Amino acid sequence: MKKRTNCYDSPVFSDENQDEGRSSDAGGCRQTLEKREGRAEPTCSDFRRLSSVVVIGAHSPPRLLQYFFSSLPPAFYFNITTAKFLGEDEQERFLQVDDSEPFLPIIGKDFVAAVLVVCATRPEALRNHLTQLLAKRPSASQFPVVISQDGETHSVHQVASKFISSFKNVTFMRHKQEKILKAKKRNNYAAIAKHYKWALDRMFKKFGFNYVIITEDDLDIGNDFFSYFEWAKRVLQTDPTLWCASAWNDNGLPKLIDENQGDRIWRTDFFPGLGWMLSAETWNELSDKWPGQYWDDWMRQQDIRKNRSCIRPEICRTAHNMRLAGKGSSGGMFKSYLSSISAAHTSTEFSLIPVQKMVADQYNKNFVQLIQNAKLVDIEKIATYSWEKSYEYRVPFNSVREWHKLATHFGLMPDIRGGMQRTSYHGVVSLMHNGCRIYIVPFQISENATLFDEFHYDPNWDKKFRFLEFEKAFCKPGKFTGTCDPKNPELIAWFKKKSWQKRLAEWGDMIVN
Repeated sequence: MKKRTNCYDSPVFSDENQDEGRSSDAGGCRQTLEKREGRAEPTCSDFRRLSSVVVIGAHSPPRLLQYFFSSLPPAFYFNITTAKFLGEDEQERFLQVDDSEPFLPIIGKDFVAAVLVVCATRPEALRNHLTQLLAKRPSASQFPVVISQDGETHSVHQVASKFISSFKNVTFMRHKQEKILKAKKRNNYAAIAKHYKWALDRMFKKFGFNYVIITEDDLDIGNDFFSYFEWAKRVLQTDPTLWCASAWNDNGLPKLIDENQGDRIWRTDFFPGLGWMLSAETWNELSDKWPGQYWDDWMRQQDIRKNRSCIRPEICRTAHNMRLAGKGSSGGMFKSYLSSISAAHTSTEFSLIPVQKMVADQYNKNFVQLIQNAKLVDIEKIATYSWEKSYEYRVPFNSVREWHKLATHFGLMPDIRGGMQRTSYHGVVSLMHNGCRIYIVPFQISENATLFDEFHYDPNWDKKFRFLEFEKAFCKPGKFTGTCDPKNPELIAWFKKKSWQKRLAEWGDMIVN
């Protein structure tokens, strides 16, 4: 019988082959087939012929396992210790991911950004998301994927395991939730914030990535998602006044966008989220002061944002899959709006777009020129105005109430966070209406465009907007018809009579306007 060659001596396991995820075949390894207990044992040449193998063994070194998982997509499963092919039941058992010591993602020489997939309890949502994400991923070495699960829902774990076994450079980790007494309701917003911090700390501080794209399990992915983020990374590296890139347009309804401008990218002061990229440098700044809940609104606070902006597309590159998303932490309040937004179906070659056009100095100059050249329309005329497609328009506003009126008329998301409207840049919001480009512009900028760079958001607008929503909900015929002021004793008594004191308190501070 021929002497068996030790497969561990093959170059694929050697220290010489650890640079940037490079793989090698087992070139010098030869081994004859033997029969044991009626099964054929694989030879080292089998290792070369197969696209990959998953190796499971009691004494297998972690580095050995890591290279098998990360460099090749597994085609079948083999147990080093017993030297047997595994049956289906054994495969299922060995496919369970050991998240206590996850395989480290491989960072290739052509690395662009790691993708962090945040998930918790929705197996079908995760399956849909990973199917799209990995089908559209151009390269495993450019975009390693890390699935991060919050909690221990086994069906989610199983879905993750299947994708790890089928694709290169996909790994898993689990955030263990704090145990909550049955009598106490879990705060989903707090749980989400804790998971995000834990996961991002590991991505940047443990795995050493310098750029990370964060996605969520309920998102659909546009065809050019990865092309966009590869280009967006270059933009972020070029301009320090930018701190994130997002695939999402908060006002991405079909009627509000130009579907012929897939290559149009905007700057925005309002953090969009929903498929976004940030750098290790930015995370190092945010990590230690990360909030206990409502992390996305926290990023919109002026003392956190520090006058930095994000970039976002005209046409969304992500979309909520509302069929699989469920209510989510927001209770489904935006379901009707979000369900009408879809991710881009066509593709743009973003590498052809000059990065410099997004840099603040050049972008602002061009943006101000667009506003100045736009035809002026008074807010009082918008309901009856005859919009012509040959023009672009600007509509000035001078208060939160006027903004609310415009947002309601055009079908924009009206809410204010951190003093900002969604998608706003220096207070300006761009949209399409009846085939025309419209800019909703702060009055002072409309009157004097040189004030564009001096514009500052008013944090009191949050409280003013909250009052407008309160007024809309309660101060109307059939409800309260007195003076609409949350501090009005008559209004307080009206809430008390209905046993709604808690409901009133939940509105928080408001400013009558």
